[in-house]
Amino acid sequence: MRRALLSLLLCSALHGQDLEKIFEEDNLEPMRRILAAGRYEDVALLTDRAIQAGMKSPEWRTLRLKALLELGRETEARDVAQLAVKTFPGHLELLMLQHSIALRLGRQDLADEALKAVNAAAKAGQPKNRSAADWVALGQAALALGADAKKVITQYFQTAQKKDPKFEPAYLAEGRLALDKDDAARAASVFRAGLKACGETADLRVGLALALATGDREKSAESLKRALEINPSHTGALLNQAESMISSEKFLDAAGLVQKVLTTCDNSPAAWALLAAITQLSAADAAKFEAARASGLKRWERNPEVDHIIGRVLSRAYRFAEGSRHQRRALELDPGYLPAKVALCQDLLRLGEEEEAWKLAAGIREKDGYNVRAHNIGLLEQQMRGFTTQVFDDFILKLPKRDWPVYGEEALALLREARSVLTAKYGLELKKPVMVEFFGEQQDFAIRTFGSLGGQGLLGVCFGTVITMNSPGGLAHGRNNWQATLWHEFCHVVTLNLTQNKMPRWLSEGISVHEESLRNPVWGMAMDARFRRMILEDKAATPVSQLSSAFLNAEDEDHLMFAYFQSSQVVGYLLERFGTEKFQGILRDLALGRRINDAITANTEPMEKLEPAFEKHLESKAAAFGATADWGKPGPEEVNPLDPESLDEYLRKHPASLWGVHRQAERLAEQKDWQAVLGLAERLITLVPEDFSAESGWQLKATALRELGRDDEEIAVLRHLAGHESSLMPVFLRLMELDQKKQDWPQVHANAARAMALNPFLRTPQQALAEASERLNLPQEAIAAWRRVLILDPEGAAMTHFRLAVLLREQDAAQARRHLLDCLALAPRFREGLKMLRDWP
Repeated sequence: MRRALLSLLLCSALHGQDLEKIFEEDNLEPMRRILAAGRYEDVALLTDRAIQAGMKSPEWRTLRLKALLELGRETEARDVAQLAVKTFPGHLELLMLQHSIALRLGRQDLADEALKAVNAAAKAGQPKNRSAADWVALGQAALALGADAKKVITQYFQTAQKKDPKFEPAYLAEGRLALDKDDAARAASVFRAGLKACGETADLRVGLALALATGDREKSAESLKRALEINPSHTGALLNQAESMISSEKFLDAAGLVQKVLTTCDNSPAAWALLAAITQLSAADAAKFEAARASGLKRWERNPEVDHIIGRVLSRAYRFAEGSRHQRRALELDPGYLPAKVALCQDLLRLGEEEEAWKLAAGIREKDGYNVRAHNIGLLEQQMRGFTTQVFDDFILKLPKRDWPVYGEEALALLREARSVLTAKYGLELKKPVMVEFFGEQQDFAIRTFGSLGGQGLLGVCFGTVITMNSPGGLAHGRNNWQATLWHEFCHVVTLNLTQNKMPRWLSEGISVHEESLRNPVWGMAMDARFRRMILEDKAATPVSQLSSAFLNAEDEDHLMFAYFQSSQVVGYLLERFGTEKFQGILRDLALGRRINDAITANTEPMEKLEPAFEKHLESKAAAFGATADWGKPGPEEVNPLDPESLDEYLRKHPASLWGVHRQAERLAEQKDWQAVLGLAERLITLVPEDFSAESGWQLKATALRELGRDDEEIAVLRHLAGHESSLMPVFLRLMELDQKKQDWPQVHANAARAMALNPFLRTPQQALAEASERLNLPQEAIAAWRRVLILDPEGAAMTHFRLAVLLREQDAAQARRHLLDCLALAPRFREGLKMLRDWP
């Protein structure tokens, strides 16, 4: 193609206007394709030859300028643009290219001149004569002059799309603007529309990848891959892949991608910024870091983008203090640089500097009414203004007003226990109070934690000395133990501070899960049928040296949970084999800046020995789970599950088949043959005694015994379940029901506490705890529980007031009398209350 075009160029120069016209008509489209494919040197050369040969179309100049910018030849591009706007005065696209070049060189004076020329050209022309390219250029100029972004979208970019539905730059302009404003949903919609209208292009694919980055990582990665198939040299795609590699701690791979960009454009500020961040995260080499940063500023020494990118990457690695310093550094170079302001705002929230963050976000909203993140932070601030704040020397707790009397004291007590145990164990002195915030609405938790909506399924997050959690009464709870989560998150406080936030996610999560199980054996994560399958059948375990990628690249919820589980198993294995001192040596090395794999090798053994040894250990643990069971599934030729005789025959031949036993149990349960189901449940327990899931023999046995009315035996099974699993709310509630009938108050008390660790906002366990505490002569605990019941069950307030009056009479007569009067105000004919009032001294 290049040789053919060069030949045609030479011919057109020799043979005059006819060939020149043919060239204009026939070769601009191939040149666009060459540019889109990333052949920037070819485009720069061929367009120069075309211009020198006298080609008249201004598009030769725009194509040349775009190629020069991709190559980092801004000074040359500046000179080409100056000549081009003289040759084509009033050409809006050329003028805005001149504006972009001036900004990249830090020449605000030249940029302002270009905007003045755009304004003059716009006044001179008629709107009806404007092309789609003109509308896009005018929209970009309007944004540069401070116009309202939403108006620019509707009045310029969408007008361009209507003018020419297949004009790609119109979709790129709107989509990129939406990304700049953190409006990922709108951006994704626009880029999809562009792909539908214009077909596959690298720019649209990269835009879509960025829009999907926080919501659908798999599709985002697919879109980036498609972009690089179209244009292997696409700077945006390569740098975004590099950032993903950095998040997975694949620093060498990330550096390789950055170097590929620098091969094309050796002065790319974004590429040098990423290289600086990689150096800081992987090697902590101050000289190399400063050299990379200086290279990023070589084109323009006051470019705020360089420090903004460095800070953004460091903050994604949980290095928020360092990240915030770079955002401040960016703002020193350009006090109005909004991306740095937004990033700093998020960093401040994660560092617990909320008042400064609120003020900064308010300032962003004043200048930019469309910034979604700043808008969301404003809504969050309004919501949190109504929170209760409890300030102590060691903790600051912020939570909805209704929450504090329900679980606040218990949360504080647990946090203080965790602080006492874990700081002593790891040798950490915390010099400031830890901030812990609970959110009743998941969307508030997401905005506080991530800056945007999302994060479904996450219960809590720790940033160092700030913990954010969903309220135990929120939708995310009831299935998960909030006390275990709080212990888990405080463990992050310890390990992140101990290593100065220089530890990989897998190790931090692994330690926290491990410490859960040490605090309470039913917390943490145990081997189960799902993990057994993933280890032995799916071979889903990740090599220890690559464990961070297991979190970033998790295919689904199961794989994410498996990443937590495997990480905790690695921690347990390292402690068991090498001891506490060697393990803590790993943490000390991380604090000094050593990379995780080097730190592990230095304190244990070479990774090439450790990885296969751990793999064998993990597989042996998986194999031991249900070791006597047959975990296979028969083929259709072996058994017909719909034919009872076929199923019976299969089980006679394969008595250890879990599949067969489960199918048989389902059939018999449908027939209400609970005695036979009980026998199958016993068989399941024999085959997999350590399984306590909903599909376990223990759960099936409890159901069968309940149906048979054998309460005492059912209670024994339920107690076994409750002693091995912390998230079985139906089990805890059933035990409370049965034990209340038997007046077994210690057991009622224990299971009420277990249920409240899942959801303290349920009236039934709170009332059960209050009644059990009374019977066990625990008056203070009973009073606290009845007060919670008063909040949670206003309809039953009369009786609750009465119980409080009885309990408080001896220790606080005035308060007891108020409760009694409140009781009688609600139930004037309540005999026991009236008698108590008559007998009052």
